[in-house]
Amino acid sequence: MASAFAGISIDSSRIIFQSSDDARGRSVGVTSSVSSVAPYLVRAQVSRDIEGNNVQTPFITTPSLFRLEPGSTNQVLVVKKPGADGLATDRESLFYFRSVAMPAGEKQSASPSSVVGGSLQVSTATVVKLFYRPGGLALPQQQAMGMLQFSSTGQGLRVTNPTPYYITLADLKVAGVRVPLSAVAGNTMIAPFGAQLYARAPHQGRVEWKAINDYGGTEVFHGSVR
Repeated sequence: MASAFAGISIDSSRIIFQSSDDARGRSVGVTSSVSSVAPYLVRAQVSRDIEGNNVQTPFITTPSLFRLEPGSTNQVLVVKKPGADGLATDRESLFYFRSVAMPAGEKQSASPSSVVGGSLQVSTATVVKLFYRPGGLALPQQQAMGMLQFSSTGQGLRVTNPTPYYITLADLKVAGVRVPLSAVAGNTMIAPFGAQLYARAPHQGRVEWKAINDYGGTEVFHGSVR
């Protein structure tokens, strides 16, 4: 039997909201798979955390609630609130774009699951990172990906990001040994002007890393542990 949750997808693996988008917003496509057997009620929102617990952000979505038929796409406009402040001007800021969908029925609930007509209705969320990128940063994002610095410490390998961009690693090898990376463990992304410590990594040797670019692809870079 085909699942009613056969697929809700977002047209980008990450959203780059440039400061130049402040006035016109940024359009995001939300699509229901052709194999879906029921329409969805979809709530679109921008949150500060991946679970969607904190939705107090400088952004609004329109429409924020809509019906999505099987095999169709709806464009959601992410807009920066007029007069919103508090966003850093010297580095990127991280948010999450969430589309929460449940099969459309006569009654709906904002909770992850609810009983509708005697059956359990369960919602599912599709989430991608949204990076707010201010104008005037000192270097392009592609150059920043290759500027990571590697140093040996008593606790492990320290990877420092001296740039104003979030750098997300898809792969990391030191002296030919692959370093365990996991989004669940929270060690794949290095914040602007921040660092990550990898305890289970060689402390010396040549380094090869793959970083995710603005388009969701990966690029390979090389360096060494200092």
